[in-house]
Amino acid sequence: MAIVNIKGTVTRVFFHGKGAEVTESFKKRDGSEGTTRWSCWFDDEHLLLEGAHVSVSGLHGDSVDDWTDKQGQVRHSVKRSVNNAQVVSPSNAQVTETGNAQTDSPVSFADSDVPF
Repeated sequence: MAIVNIKGTVTRVFFHGKGAEVTESFKKRDGSEGTTRWSCWFDDEHLLLEGAHVSVSGLHGDSVDDWTDKQGQVRHSVKRSVNNAQVVSPSNAQVTETGNAQTDSPVSFADSDVPF
């Protein structure tokens, strides 16, 4: 696995605060905007808030899923993940010595244990 560094916005928090979806925006060659959603998996509770702008570093992982659309065509999608994720620079939180974030404000986490 390779190490990946991503910058984006926390769009979802899950798995009891040990997972976060970070959406990274970029400009395509044709000038339009594109996004990539990353599932970031932390060893400890990260305490990030939805809407926070963060930089995350960790081990890159991809998985390919096959699915069938309404017209019966088999489609493929790639799920991108960052394993053993560490917060490099959060916008609304302080990074601890272990690389996890802490905030002084209350944090709400999703009730779901399932990331997708």
